Amino acid sequence: MAMPVIRSVTATPTVVQPGQTAQVVIDARTVTSYDLTTTAPGVSIRQNPAAPNRFSVTVLSGRTTVTLTARVRDAAGRTATATTKLTVPLLVGMSAQKGLRTREIVAEYPGIRYMRDFGADSADADNLPELPPLNAGKFVDAPTAVMHVSWKDDVAQLGGWLDGLSRPVYLTWYHEPMGDVAPATYRATAARVTQIVAAHPRRRYVLGHGPIVTRYWLDEGGGNPTDWGYPGMTHYGIDCYSRDTGSYWTPFRMFGVAFGKVRAAYPGTRLLVPEYGLVRTTTDSTGAGRAKAMRDHVTWLRQQPNVDAIAYWNNWAEYQISGLPLESDAWRALQAT
Repeated sequence: MAMPVIRSVTATPTVVQPGQTAQVVIDARTVTSYDLTTTAPGVSIRQNPAAPNRFSVTVLSGRTTVTLTARVRDAAGRTATATTKLTVPLLVGMSAQKGLRTREIVAEYPGIRYMRDFGADSADADNLPELPPLNAGKFVDAPTAVMHVSWKDDVAQLGGWLDGLSRPVYLTWYHEPMGDVAPATYRATAARVTQIVAAHPRRRYVLGHGPIVTRYWLDEGGGNPTDWGYPGMTHYGIDCYSRDTGSYWTPFRMFGVAFGKVRAAYPGTRLLVPEYGLVRTTTDSTGAGRAKAMRDHVTWLRQQPNVDAIAYWNNWAEYQISGLPLESDAWRALQAT
């Protein structure tokens, strides 16, 4: 009797966004059973009972490569194995103020994969924004984006908010706390995020959580990233802007120094660029230079295996690229690849 043979293991698509499902087909001969497994976290696999060589694979993870192992068995118990891979790429997206401005960029830049949502204050006794609604605002206006949600009000409200969560998110309590919250207070309070997420039955939708600071604070400001690192955080966000009108910065100057400080302080912690923006230089009348700088920067980020996402801040006049063909075309292309 011929040994079982796997002719192919085919995944469609092979590049998936967080929360997306791929269809995997095992093509094999002289077999009686099929199995598909992985050791990667955040992956669920469902076999089609009507077509047992077909599987639905959903990946709830940030940037990663998932190895899937197919195993078949024949009537004599002999097996064969083969593998295929799924990739969650660097998420490239865009953010703007909520409401009309967000709806405009979603229409103008299809396929936004990552977006910031800062929440909003309600009619309570403080001026601190709460977690945003899950059935309105950006969660409705940008359905394909992984939201990076931040809020500054009571951390304890996170548990109830997670009850309704049904799509992947990143979380940050108190975006850019420098000068507003004492570091020790921040660390103790943000550590509750770790505890709440870990205990919640919908924790699978939280791709990660951690503080956000600015590139300027880490670099020129000499900030210490350990001020804001807390137990259990998985990510560290760095908002990266340049207002330099004389030149476009190299990727290392734009990201590398700040990244290096975080990597040294927290080896293994993943990085995010929740906000990113460049002003045009005075000699760049067409925007060709800014478009090239954007491409160079994102290409460099794709070469950094521990960076999960970047979102362009397409809002304030100095950074805005809407209506500017070269920069807009460049960013649309970056989102699509």
